[in-house]
Amino acid sequence: MNQHDIPQPVWITTNAELANSCQQWLNEPFLALDTEFIRTNTFYPIAGLFQVADSQHSYLIDPLEIDEWQPFADLLTHPNVIKVFHACPEDLEVCRRLTGVLPSPLADTQIAAALAGLGSNLGFQKLLEEILDIHLPKEETRSNWLQRPLSDNQVIYAVADVHFLYQLYPKLVSMLQTLGRDEWLMEDCQRLLLQSDRADQPEYYFKRFKQKWKMKAQQLFLLQELSLWREHKARQENVPRNNVIDSNSLWNMAFYKAQTKEQIIQSGVKPYLVRKYKDELIPFIENRLTVGQKKWPPLAARPLSIGAGKLYKAIKKTVKSTADTLNIPAELLAGKKSLEALLRSGYPDGTYELPPGLLGWREAVIGHKLLDQLEATQAKHTESQHDENIV
Repeated sequence: MNQHDIPQPVWITTNAELANSCQQWLNEPFLALDTEFIRTNTFYPIAGLFQVADSQHSYLIDPLEIDEWQPFADLLTHPNVIKVFHACPEDLEVCRRLTGVLPSPLADTQIAAALAGLGSNLGFQKLLEEILDIHLPKEETRSNWLQRPLSDNQVIYAVADVHFLYQLYPKLVSMLQTLGRDEWLMEDCQRLLLQSDRADQPEYYFKRFKQKWKMKAQQLFLLQELSLWREHKARQENVPRNNVIDSNSLWNMAFYKAQTKEQIIQSGVKPYLVRKYKDELIPFIENRLTVGQKKWPPLAARPLSIGAGKLYKAIKKTVKSTADTLNIPAELLAGKKSLEALLRSGYPDGTYELPPGLLGWREAVIGHKLLDQLEATQAKHTESQHDENIV
């Protein structure tokens, strides 16, 4: 790709220019957006560039020069303008960091491509080749977006992302409309916003620890509290979580109830980090170990039993068959967490209920089918037990 393949960008480097542009963009039905940022040794992403494309131009917003983001925040939340990104979870973090809001309504072309039957987790370059027959190199992906001036190649790369994204989106929407799935896209993007909002909550990362089922209630409480402590510390110091304490060491500290410098080191925490945090961390742990059991969390769910595991394989097979018929990824139709939550709602002899992940458009497409399958299996099991009792 060369410089003549894309238009020259309109630079936005002042608060007034941004405010004027935002007022103009309110008249657009949708905007293509992208961000460039650096996040190597910080908790929060450092924005280096914000790109926007509308029906007329492509724009480069310089976050190093602008300090009044309210007009842009108002635009991002305006209900009449769809904000289009590709694979946007990290872009959402940049938006939140700069403006304090998440873009809504949102459309993610990676999700759109999967729903249209083009494949799972499709990269932007691959999607451009599939839909627009355009080859977009990605040499500048990891370059320094905080340098000024940006190189010519960086500018071309940044503009190309939104310029072609603006062309891509209507074609994907047309494909989804033909399939009757355009509402699926908006629903899944709204779900993505809710997930991003939950992920920003400090307590979210306690839920991500694996093997919590091995812990007793007090150990779980200590892990929960240590996770919150690490989250606040990482945000306060603006460093990655593992620069405070890595997750494996944090789990060990909670499991073994480490209370001394030596025990914390034995848990896997690097000595220099122990020296840095011990005067705060040791009293913190000692205090939490005196908290009564009324504040302890419930025990974590154990892995599925052998019987439930067999049933999981059966319903997963139904999901795969249905997804193949729809030509969409099985994990997009019903993920592992949703299927496990469905089984836990009723196994072994209760009434099954659809979890949130199987509601919305999925309820009609796969949810009722899975409930019918589980009900039939339950009825067959009950009948078998009845026959055994008669004998």
